[in-house]
Amino acid sequence: MPRNKSLRILHELPIVKGFRPMWMRHRFGQAVVLNLEEYEVLRLIDYEGKIHEEVAGMMKVSRPTVTRIYESARRKLSTALVEGRSFLIEGGEIMMKEQYFLCEDCQHRINLPVDEDTPGVCPACGSEKIINLNNCFIRGCRRCRRCR
Repeated sequence: MPRNKSLRILHELPIVKGFRPMWMRHRFGQAVVLNLEEYEVLRLIDYEGKIHEEVAGMMKVSRPTVTRIYESARRKLSTALVEGRSFLIEGGEIMMKEQYFLCEDCQHRINLPVDEDTPGVCPACGSEKIINLNNCFIRGCRRCRRCR
């Protein structure tokens, strides 16, 4: 019997939920789904220039696991680019370092420690339209303004 998959540690949520080709409508059925751990590996290796061993330590997984995640992410990203398909960034076996919230009125991002409660109002504009980005990215709610 295989052992349970360990949760990967995600240090930062993406700024956007995904991308689509300019001339096409967004169709969720044909979209390539890039998991959050794949996004994190691409961000750390390609954007921040870290080596695989460093990334493995940061995400609390083995180096071969980082390599597998990296190859999967690059394959999905190249499929979306070559075939002209949109891609979404959501889901995966992850654990967040912080809670992330977004005010739907002013787009202010709020970062809180994991043990704190949801903010009642936005500290920037006082709006009560606060969405939990952790739930949005992990479960793919498709209800909030970012997902539509």
